[in-house]
Amino acid sequence: MTQHSYAQLLQRAAFLTVLGWPALALSAVGSPGLSAPLAATFPSRLADVTVSGKVLQENGTPLPGVTVVVKGTTMGTTTNSDGTYLITAPENSTLVFSFVGFVRKEVSMPAGGSTSLNVTLMEDTQALSEVVVVGYGTQERTSVTGAVASVTAREIASQPVADATQALQGRAAGVTVTSNGGAPGGAAGTSVRVRGITSAGNNNPLYVVDGFPLPEGGENQLNAISPNDIETIDILKDASATAIYGVRAANGVVIITTKRGKAGVSSINLDAYRGVQQVWRKLSLLNAEEYAVINNEGRLAAGEPIVVDRLKNPAALGEGTDWQDEVFRRAAIQNYSLSATGGSDVARFAVSGSYFQQDGTIVGSDFERFTLRANGDLQVNRILKIGNSISLTHLNDRQITSNSGNYGTVQQAIRIPAIIPVYRPDGYYYEPRATQDNFIEENPLASATITNQRFKRNRALTTFFAELEPIKGLRFRTNVGADFIFDQYNAFRPGVPVLIVTKPDGTPETFTTRYAQATSGASATASYAPSYLIENTLNYDHLFGDKHQVTVLLGQSAQEFNYSNVEAYRRNYARNDLQGINSGPRDPLFGSTAGRIQVPSHLASYFGRFNYEFAGKYLFQAVARYDGSSAFAPGKQFGFFPGVSAGWRISEEDFMKDNRVISNLKLRAGYGRVGNPNNADRFQYLFVVNPNISYPLGAVQSPQNGAAPTRLSNPELRWETNDQINVGVDVGFLDNRFEAIIDLYNRNSPNLIAGVPVSLVSGTYESVRRNAASAYNRGIDFALTSRNVQNAGRGLNWTSNLTLTAYKTKLEKLGAGEPYSDLAGLSGNILRYDEGVAFGSFYGFVADGLFQTPEDVASHATQPGAAPGDIRFKDVNGDKVIDDKDRTFIGNPNPKFTYGLNNTVTWMGFDLNVFLQGSQGNKIYNDNRVILESALYNSSNGSTRVLGRWTGPGTSNDVPRAYSGANSDPNRNLRVSSYFLEDGSYMRIKVLTLGYTLPESIMGRLSAKQLRVYASAQNLLTLTKYTGFDPEVGSRGVDLGVYPQPRVFLAGINFGF
Repeated sequence: MTQHSYAQLLQRAAFLTVLGWPALALSAVGSPGLSAPLAATFPSRLADVTVSGKVLQENGTPLPGVTVVVKGTTMGTTTNSDGTYLITAPENSTLVFSFVGFVRKEVSMPAGGSTSLNVTLMEDTQALSEVVVVGYGTQERTSVTGAVASVTAREIASQPVADATQALQGRAAGVTVTSNGGAPGGAAGTSVRVRGITSAGNNNPLYVVDGFPLPEGGENQLNAISPNDIETIDILKDASATAIYGVRAANGVVIITTKRGKAGVSSINLDAYRGVQQVWRKLSLLNAEEYAVINNEGRLAAGEPIVVDRLKNPAALGEGTDWQDEVFRRAAIQNYSLSATGGSDVARFAVSGSYFQQDGTIVGSDFERFTLRANGDLQVNRILKIGNSISLTHLNDRQITSNSGNYGTVQQAIRIPAIIPVYRPDGYYYEPRATQDNFIEENPLASATITNQRFKRNRALTTFFAELEPIKGLRFRTNVGADFIFDQYNAFRPGVPVLIVTKPDGTPETFTTRYAQATSGASATASYAPSYLIENTLNYDHLFGDKHQVTVLLGQSAQEFNYSNVEAYRRNYARNDLQGINSGPRDPLFGSTAGRIQVPSHLASYFGRFNYEFAGKYLFQAVARYDGSSAFAPGKQFGFFPGVSAGWRISEEDFMKDNRVISNLKLRAGYGRVGNPNNADRFQYLFVVNPNISYPLGAVQSPQNGAAPTRLSNPELRWETNDQINVGVDVGFLDNRFEAIIDLYNRNSPNLIAGVPVSLVSGTYESVRRNAASAYNRGIDFALTSRNVQNAGRGLNWTSNLTLTAYKTKLEKLGAGEPYSDLAGLSGNILRYDEGVAFGSFYGFVADGLFQTPEDVASHATQPGAAPGDIRFKDVNGDKVIDDKDRTFIGNPNPKFTYGLNNTVTWMGFDLNVFLQGSQGNKIYNDNRVILESALYNSSNGSTRVLGRWTGPGTSNDVPRAYSGANSDPNRNLRVSSYFLEDGSYMRIKVLTLGYTLPESIMGRLSAKQLRVYASAQNLLTLTKYTGFDPEVGSRGVDLGVYPQPRVFLAGINFGF
């Protein structure tokens, strides 16, 4: 090719890149598989011997893209797609083989003129994490002075999860991950808490994907990203590291980097698995006969008649309906991902597509996701580099109500008695009837499936950058991006006719329905949430005098967030087969449309970072960010967020050089201030005028609509700030065969937002949100890596990784604010926020066994409604009366510590991975038991635990008596109390995987680089004392009918060529 034609191709590639598709530009300059070696071969006059061979991994898989260099020279080459190389070098030279993620190896040239040299490189788990993303750049792990945890692509891909944040559980020290439920697609959300809780409100970290900070989207915003596309997840934990993100960094920063093409390496990979899921535990519930016994006993104890005739003979009822078998099911899960990467020194690309589908283990729930991702990088000329990333996602799901507090599908399934049939004679779902069943709650199968509903999301996340490097080490970079989210929800609830049948005795029997045709209806919601980003950074990196490494970053960032939606409703459909919005009649009384367009919110930022490193021993970093948010009052919109840290690599000192035990020792310390604007809400600084207030006017005092101020303004409202101090040590022993990272931290939040009551003379009544409260959070992060057995090639290798996270949090002061309760359960509010206790602690009465005799009741404090067999509650305040003043803090939902232990063993192509994960010391308020023990007081079903109820003195000191009827539960045994509090500790075999990689001899026949087959189990075994479906009930620790975690069995294949 002539120089002129090559220049034309480069121009064509640059044009394609400017249009936003560098991934396509590669085709304009030729196939990456035909690119020249990375370094030109040296002149033949210097060559004495030509050597060829193959570079392999430990399992025998060829390793493409390995750099092969003659030591002490610039002469070298790279291995081809099959791992082979060819190089000419002077006799007696030393060849250096290196590749990212593998131990560098030096090999002397073969003696005697031999021309064949095969090399095996061992994976270096330390090298895999040598470079970490720290926000607007990267750093070598040895140079990091803050607290940063990393999770690799291999760890993420080892679990069959829809939401990548679920794969962080137990793998990153200092990061507490709790699933909010096992709904398909991760729809229930995943609570990620970086170093505990710092606020009474939003504690979600900031997520950054390929340099784009995502808008706040709750706890399931990453289920739109395929875990197969992720290269690394880096978690910035302390403020000296997170201060570069300023006002949004108080809860930590999670940086997701997706896979990109690499020079000299071309590959196509197929990852696929398919499996089945099922709930790992079902509760022991009353069957029909047992239900009748308990129900009859309770009514007779209350002096009430048995109103349902068929309950008078319990033995004739048998087992009845097993509603858990009806609601839970075996469900499929599958994932297919195809990716291609490649490139040369000039252009690199990566493109991937994936399909993930998961049926829920509860009927009526499913999830489906398609993703397409492409990125590319193009070196236009010596000084200009451009690139882009684009991710397209389409997800489609149907979810059921769970963890709702009252009437979710799980709660309905344990509430409905076994005497109720599933279907009517005509095949429609049976609806319980008051007279025939003495039960009127909804059929759980009907509530889960009758509505034809579907949620769809289309998301496009794209970024484009251009980078100029006019002189070595000086880089100016512009990064622009956009995130477009399109949501659509459609639902139609059909009508069900009343059924009248003739009984054998000739009398009619009517089957009523709560789904009358007149109440049938449809709804549709569409929303659009675009956000935009532009950033400009200037980075200078230079080594002065071989010892003084200086890096300076200056930057500017601006981001805009928008949201709009429109809703439509119809009801009273004449037919069930015409389900569209336009098919229903308009009803002006019901309302037919709604919608809103939010005022855009903006962030404007200026930031900088200075790093200095002397001789690889002494490290210093200073960070500053000046952030402005449109959510606050003019004049109060900007704030300054600094961070500073330092490190000392003691192991690099001369007095440590010859130490054969300690191979790495680094001390770190840092301080920083960061913010959290999410708890302020928009326009909280303004007056509120309520336009829906009625006034009595005129002679007859008839109510007239009017408006009045109901909340005072607070122009002084600011974001919550968080001051953090971190001290850490990194240590390695025996040539880093054993490595540990330990961090201690103290986080203080001096100006948390709390509601402050106002004086009634103000003319308003709403509390005003002010920066009135303060809190602290202290803890320790610990991570240990042990390479227990190490052997080259396909020999035995065993590596263990342990992470431990522990923290303690306390709400110190409320200032002018007042204590408040939160999270209403079936019997009242369960959580409370007050001074001197952990955020969201459980609040209620203290249960103290059961009254056994009338004398017990008489000798205790006055407890209205109490009788032998009822729960005795403690007289906490000592006033001899049991009332609301005796409520107190009864438990903490936060664990004492969480942990993860991962063991990986490889041998002769086999690999075994066992990952244990758990939580210790947290309490769970099991609100499901309020339902399960309501069988003692009303017509709901119950657990078999109530069979051990109190029936006389000494028969039970745990399960109360049965007493149902018009005045059921006179003692209020179901009130919020420690009676329903349980130990939430657990240990899980989270992942167990056995795989086998075919040897090279077989893969060569298939023209493949790698072929691995595996079988895996997730949530294989759970050890816990918790009696509910699952101990993972969300970060707030209250089980309100949580969707249980599934146990998963699957088989898969990884195929690369």
